[in-house]
Amino acid sequence: MATAIPGSPAIELSSGRNREHLFFCGMSVLIAPVILVGFARTYFLAGLFHAKPLPAPIVHIHGAIFSSSVLLLVAQTSLAASSRADIHRRLGLAGLVLAPLMVVLGVLVANEMLGRFWAIPSVDAKGIYAVALSEILGIALPVAVALRLRRKPAFHKRLILIGTIAMTTAGFGRWPVDFLLHKPLPAMVAAFGALLPLAAYDLLSMQRVHRATASGGAWVVLIELTGAAICHTAAWDSFATHMHSFGC
Repeated sequence: MATAIPGSPAIELSSGRNREHLFFCGMSVLIAPVILVGFARTYFLAGLFHAKPLPAPIVHIHGAIFSSSVLLLVAQTSLAASSRADIHRRLGLAGLVLAPLMVVLGVLVANEMLGRFWAIPSVDAKGIYAVALSEILGIALPVAVALRLRRKPAFHKRLILIGTIAMTTAGFGRWPVDFLLHKPLPAMVAAFGALLPLAAYDLLSMQRVHRATASGGAWVVLIELTGAAICHTAAWDSFATHMHSFGC
C-alpha cells in the first residue's frame, strides 16, 4: 500500500489546494457582510428602520436575485473547501441562470432609478445612471468569462470572485458612514481595495499575479472609473436624456 511521504509533492499539492479553497471561502464570507450592511436599512431590515417601501416590484426581484448570487458564492466556495465537488458542480447550474438575470435586472433597475430620480433636483439622476450601468458591466464581463471557463478552475474561481467584488461598490455606497454613503468614487475605491487580497494571495502562492486576477481586476477598475468620469459629460447627458424620453 502506497503511503504519502511528508514533504512530498503530493502532500504539498494537497496542502496548496486546501489553502486555496480556504482563501476563496474566506473572501466570499467577507463579501456577504458588505452587502448586508449596505442594504440592511433599505432592504434586508427595512422594517426595523422604518424605510420607505421599495418603489417597484422589479426592485424587489433585483434585490432577491443579487442576494441569491452572494449566497450562492458562499455556498459554492464552502462546498469546494469541504471537498464536495459533486454538489458544487450541480449547484453551479444555478449560476448559469442567475448570471444573465443579474445583468438584465441590473439594467432594468438602473433605468427605473433614472426615471424615479429624474424630477428630484437634489439627486444627480444621470450620474447615478452612469455609475449603476458601469457596475453592471463590471459584474457582467468577469462572470460571463468565468462561466465560459468553468472547466479551468483557476480562472473560473478568480473571475467569479472579481465579478462579485464589483457588486460591493453598491454595498459600500450605502454604508451609513459619511465618507461612503451616496459617494460613488469612495465606494468604488473601497471595492477596489477588496481586489488587493486576491492579488496578494496570487503573489504569495504563485510568485505572480494570475492572468484572471490582473485582467478581471483591471476591467472592474477601468469600467467603474469610466462610469464616474463620463457621468457629467455632454455626451452622457444627451444619452441619459434620450433614455429617459424613451420611458426608462
